[in-house]
Amino acid sequence: MAESRYERLMDGNRRNFLKMFAAGAAGLVGATLTGTGFARAAGSLETTSRVGFETGTDRREMIVSSLKPFENEIGTAIDGKKVLIKVNMGQVEGPLNATHPDTVRGILDFLKPIYKKTVVVAESTAGSGRSTLDGFENFKYTRIPREFKADFVDLNERPFTKMWIRGNEGFPLGINIIDDYTDPDTYVISATRLKSHNCVIATLSLKNIAMGSPVNHYKQKNPRGRNEKSNMHSGGNQGLSYNIFQLAKQGVRPDLAVLDGVVGMEGDGPVWGTPVEQGVVVSGTDWLACDRLGVELMGMDYNDILYLQWCANAGLGQDDLDKIQVVGPSWRSHVIEYRLHKNIAQQLEWVHQLREAQSS
Repeated sequence: MAESRYERLMDGNRRNFLKMFAAGAAGLVGATLTGTGFARAAGSLETTSRVGFETGTDRREMIVSSLKPFENEIGTAIDGKKVLIKVNMGQVEGPLNATHPDTVRGILDFLKPIYKKTVVVAESTAGSGRSTLDGFENFKYTRIPREFKADFVDLNERPFTKMWIRGNEGFPLGINIIDDYTDPDTYVISATRLKSHNCVIATLSLKNIAMGSPVNHYKQKNPRGRNEKSNMHSGGNQGLSYNIFQLAKQGVRPDLAVLDGVVGMEGDGPVWGTPVEQGVVVSGTDWLACDRLGVELMGMDYNDILYLQWCANAGLGQDDLDKIQVVGPSWRSHVIEYRLHKNIAQQLEWVHQLREAQSS
């Protein structure tokens, strides 16, 4: 069996993880804050990243156009691999909760000339009463296989492997991560709507993957089953941010990001927010650069979204706007300040406390 990204990184050795965890935690605690956020670390990327950007109302055409500059790069990367489009559907209801089916169609339109195998469209919903397959039906994804070579998969039914995050008391906590997210022979595409969020301010491409990766053992199939995604929240909002970062360091991150802001969600996201007609699409092979631009387009303060800054300081992508080349029209004229979740003050408490502690 092919070795997973996690196994390659950790050499299959929990002791190595504990050493890395201790070093990561020390780096987090010891990181210096400037007046606007974490100072740029010495290991940050110096290279320029490209991001595709399109505006309009036809999301299928916009997605194809935004991905076109990366065609050769993506074609090489997917050769011989399984391609998996991970949609965002935390719950199986809520009109704006799920990735729009035409977002998936746009990605499949782009892939069709360069990938002849069946594409897997997948999710691992957090719902306890109904499965991911119910959501595919509810949100009208099931029409897609009539048009493309695509299969729908409930990732909660797939094999998983124990990995390690930070628990409530600061000690390593075992969590079962679905193997598809770390399989080196799987090319993972994160496809999500731009949305406000009730714990980490915004839904972006990394959060879509990291929060989808823990298995949800459906209670209707196993009364003792539990949703392991809740483990990610150990330590509250600060713990969630750190654990998203921790999984990203261990390889749970997208190979390709597609952010759909044709109609985004503001307010009480990620499920029950209200629509924002913004007419934008962001895509690229540097997921962090895409998420950085997504934050700007939603008019949010990047200095408050620390897990992305930690990822940048760990060298996982580019977050410096001066080193992000946007391929397409000027994005600055398309910024809309999204209304944040009603609990935003609570979300930011730990960020402000950390900043004050570092500056005192």
